[in-house]
Amino acid sequence: MKEAKVSRKVFCTQLKGSQRFLRLLGDSNKVKGLKAGLVTLKPKESMGEHKTENKEEALIILKGSAMAYFGKNHKLKIPENSFVFIPPETLHNIKNCGSKILQYVYVTAQVVFSKSR
Repeated sequence: MKEAKVSRKVFCTQLKGSQRFLRLLGDSNKVKGLKAGLVTLKPKESMGEHKTENKEEALIILKGSAMAYFGKNHKLKIPENSFVFIPPETLHNIKNCGSKILQYVYVTAQVVFSKSR
């Protein structure tokens, strides 16, 4: 079995720009399974409903406030400078519920479920 070649170098990416979505990790051979991005949403704008599938997701709210919608009819208000964990297989959406720009970093990692013996 061949192992994937993964770079083990430390690197830095500046969080700048005005685009809605900036991928930080995941589109290169620099990382193995971690993905991350910077999301910027205008007031009332949302990321769009999506499912985490077999990934855990962490959100770090940098600016503004958000409303997280998850599962069936559940919601959670998230203030600035907050951390949110979203477990695998969770249907969710993030919406800017404030009057200013919402900016957050998301990080996902695939969960490997071990077979029980």
